Amino acid sequence: MTPSAEAWADALQRVALTDAVRAWLRAHLAAPGCRADSAALEAATGRPIAEYRAFAAALAAALGAAPPEEPLALIAAPGEGGWTLRPEFAFALGLRRVLPEAWDRGSRERAALAPPPGESPVVVLVRPQLADNIGAAARAMANGGLFHLRLVAPRDGWPQDRAWRTASGADRILDAATVHATVAEAVADCHRVLATCPRPRHIVKPVLTARAAAGELRAINARSLRAAVLFGPERSGLDNDDIACADTLVRYPLNPAHMSLNLAQAVMILAYEWWTVAETAPPRLLATHETRVAAKGELEGFLERLVAELDASGFLDHEKKRAGMVRNLRHWFQRGEVTEQELRTLHGVVTELSRGRMRRGRPEHDAPPPWTEEGAGR
Repeated sequence: MTPSAEAWADALQRVALTDAVRAWLRAHLAAPGCRADSAALEAATGRPIAEYRAFAAALAAALGAAPPEEPLALIAAPGEGGWTLRPEFAFALGLRRVLPEAWDRGSRERAALAPPPGESPVVVLVRPQLADNIGAAARAMANGGLFHLRLVAPRDGWPQDRAWRTASGADRILDAATVHATVAEAVADCHRVLATCPRPRHIVKPVLTARAAAGELRAINARSLRAAVLFGPERSGLDNDDIACADTLVRYPLNPAHMSLNLAQAVMILAYEWWTVAETAPPRLLATHETRVAAKGELEGFLERLVAELDASGFLDHEKKRAGMVRNLRHWFQRGEVTEQELRTLHGVVTELSRGRMRRGRPEHDAPPPWTEEGAGR
């Protein structure tokens, strides 16, 4: 009995649609009438036909059926001119969006990423479920200067094009990622292993915040030792067997009423803390661009001129209030870091106000304000 398109679509969810598999399917779909012989498929993909047969056998297992003697007969009908994709299977490829336009990786330019010299932390994603999250985790690693990525038993196999499309240019991290069957295998060459764990229960191990963990990782790597950090599956996190491979736990101090994090967010927090441990930028910086912060002498020169002009205009005529008003002006300008360019602008303002006063024969102490009805007619 030929499986229905719905059965094929369900089976396609249970197998690893790697780049190699997609290349086979693309070559077969692109052939005239979806018909091609083994030699043509091998020529189009540059890979042995045994790989395509292995994929067909995996599909049979996903369907719960024994593969035929010739596995390709499951997905394609033999005939003159080669193998013709079965219509139900081809339709299911469309349902699952396994189409040529879905195979292009991200359009962003690949960032020039490379592992830093010496040792740096290894990020280990344990049984990740979604390729999108793997790509987003790689993007977070690139933000924080991390490079080494290892995957333990990814649910949908590896590689997965969707990871590259969500990595936003962090392609080289994904290109260099390695796949391992178990956590023990993934960390076998590491000297220290940290594990993220939101609620460590009945486990006697040191527990660090992300910030403390970043400092610890810097110290470990400075001794030419290799450290890894485990991140659990999106749905359930690390289990007890995973945590048993670690010597230290990492717990993020977040709102206890809601500590749920996306996998990439969890990686981003650690990557950020790792980066900031060695960050030399001052915590506060005034962006002056092409100007500079004015020296106190320059500011004092402006204030003396401003007060002189205010005296000449009559603004400071109130003898009892004059000292306080001058102090307020000084406090205002002294409070921040006024730049040299800003002082030049303020000098220009005072110059124009002074010229206007002299042109109109000021001071006119008793003149009504221009926003009043009487002043509006002046």
